[in-house]
Amino acid sequence: MIKQNMKPNVIFILLDGARWDRLNESKEFQDVCKKGTILNNVSTAMPYTIGSINVTFSGLFGKENGIDAYHKMLRLKKSIKNLPEIFQSQGYFTACDILTKNIIPNRGFNIHQTHNEFKDDLTKRHPNFVKQCLKESNGKPLFLFLYFSKLHTVTVSDVLKKYEWDEKEFYDNKDKNLSRYDDAFKEVGKYTKIITDELEKLNLKENTILVFFSDHGTGIGERFGERNYGSFTYEETIRTFFLFIASGIQKNRASNTLRATVDIFPTILDLAEFELEFDRPGESFSKYLLKDEAELKESLYTFSETGAVHGPWPSPDESNVFCIKSSTHKLMYLKTPNEWLFFDLQNDPYETSNIFTGNSEIEKKMKEKLIGWINRED
Repeated sequence: MIKQNMKPNVIFILLDGARWDRLNESKEFQDVCKKGTILNNVSTAMPYTIGSINVTFSGLFGKENGIDAYHKMLRLKKSIKNLPEIFQSQGYFTACDILTKNIIPNRGFNIHQTHNEFKDDLTKRHPNFVKQCLKESNGKPLFLFLYFSKLHTVTVSDVLKKYEWDEKEFYDNKDKNLSRYDDAFKEVGKYTKIITDELEKLNLKENTILVFFSDHGTGIGERFGERNYGSFTYEETIRTFFLFIASGIQKNRASNTLRATVDIFPTILDLAEFELEFDRPGESFSKYLLKDEAELKESLYTFSETGAVHGPWPSPDESNVFCIKSSTHKLMYLKTPNEWLFFDLQNDPYETSNIFTGNSEIEKKMKEKLIGWINRED
């Protein structure tokens, strides 16, 4: 794809908890965005890290891949080949540096290591890790997964350890919470620039597919009961982004077109030019990235689910909040209180007014689709 007769390196870099609507808070990140194409309306299947990552890397929703709740983090089905295993089978040297070993199974990795989010300087650790992998790969192309955890660290230290889920002070200080978040995101921007600059110094620019992405967004108190993420399926936590950078990918382009994280799996296999076929629900958008298509095809619907560890309806063993989203509307089902919510995303982008009646044709159609998705066979 990038250089004839050469397999491209593929580097995924997770910017944990990065919100799509705060990306302009960092000039460094905006500069990095100019190097490629960003999709900033990608629905995560689950608004928490382990669920989201395993959907992205398996191309299957949680019910199909085995990880469909917080307490099922180690249950990725052995029959499912994820991206590290696939790339390793194609002759790649595969490695990751992540927050905990539970993030993704040690399957298909030559190196599967973790870092200390409170002590390690990832702006130094990750460039050195890339150099280490280049040395140990013995000429093989690389498949790397790097996890930048700064936003997670701030959430843990300044939110989860400080406030209970129902503590009024947190929800009454949204401006302060947002300012704290934006300060942390500036560090994310600095990191992305350091990484892209380092790859250029290592002469990896011309033969590398670089993907910066978010697993979920981070709430700053918009919804009572959600201190950060994982409790509900509002836009601030389920709307994510993917930034693709490579020599053959259009530069300085952004798209608000609705897509889903299950689409990443077939897209990255197409970009790597693997002649492999898998039974997965996602649709590749590689042609759009490579400029063969002027417009990105929009998903008719995307689906998300979650079950909170804390909050008004904790459900860490199974999902109890579900949503279906179109480019114009979103329908949510809160199973525990048996409540339906319906939002007009065009006229109410912050989802402040529940207009559910159950009577309109669009509500009926989305409700039928969502119930069918919830009750599907695994």
